Amino acid sequence: MLRFLCLLLTLLTQLTLVPPVSAARSVETFSTWLPPLLPMAGPSPTEGSASFPSFPEIEDVSQSAPLAAQTKTSDVADMQNLHGKVDNPRTVEANSTDRNAAAAIISGSPRPGIIEHQLIRCERVGKPEINISYPSLGVKGVDSDIRQWVTSIANAFDSSFDNDQDIFHDNHSTPELWGSYSITSPSTKAVSVTFEIWTYTGSAHGNLDIITLNYNTLTSQRLGVVDIFEDPDAALSIMSSLAYKELSKRLGGLRQEHMLRAGLATVPENFASLTLTPQGLRVNFQPYQVAPWAAGAQRVDIPLDALRPARPLLLLWGG
Repeated sequence: MLRFLCLLLTLLTQLTLVPPVSAARSVETFSTWLPPLLPMAGPSPTEGSASFPSFPEIEDVSQSAPLAAQTKTSDVADMQNLHGKVDNPRTVEANSTDRNAAAAIISGSPRPGIIEHQLIRCERVGKPEINISYPSLGVKGVDSDIRQWVTSIANAFDSSFDNDQDIFHDNHSTPELWGSYSITSPSTKAVSVTFEIWTYTGSAHGNLDIITLNYNTLTSQRLGVVDIFEDPDAALSIMSSLAYKELSKRLGGLRQEHMLRAGLATVPENFASLTLTPQGLRVNFQPYQVAPWAAGAQRVDIPLDALRPARPLLLLWGG
């Protein structure tokens, strides 16, 4: 099935005449095969495609301006400057709606303003299988950072097997990495892209990492706890306390006190995966962080009002 998907996407790329794009970037996660997070940087040089002659890496299936030019009546003056006089604003809006609908069908994303991409590396001798979906949101700096971040995950997973070729022999299953995402926006000024990264390296079961990229869409800055709160220590204390109360009730017989205490200690690493929501924050905990694998990954929603003592940057919530 994966081989068929590779062939299909390769054909689609050739038909749309969009070349693969790739870049390098470090990333923060709980997996041991990933390098530490580095500050945002400019685009890295594009990789060549010679490494994958038969089944090339397929990325950025559509690199055209990703629906950021959703036309409204107020945009008519700008369109007149670019394309000449526009007689009927409603016609402009209708045409824009048609374009958005067509782009959504092509990209596979049902949400206007978002184009879905895939980075696929497969059918390579001595290399793992990789398939990561990721979005572009129409904000140039954010889209560039997401693309580089995703590519860094693929590069890190690839390189983790450079000195461990035995896993590709002796009837071992081929290592795999699969990535999906969801998007939330507390306001037009901020967005969260929450990735679920599944990996399999031959153990009894796969592994899951939940990694969130939060952005200020006005500046394209990636946001961490110190950017979201004026008092990050107070934020950690509030999140730890409320998560402990919620998880103690939720886990029931799967509750293990030592895991809760360790996984909710007020250190930034325990609260590295935060999703901004219209109501406040969602704290994402990794499997084994606060509960056994059987309990699954845990998520705790914390209302914005409860976080006010930590002085959150209310601009992100439209304040």
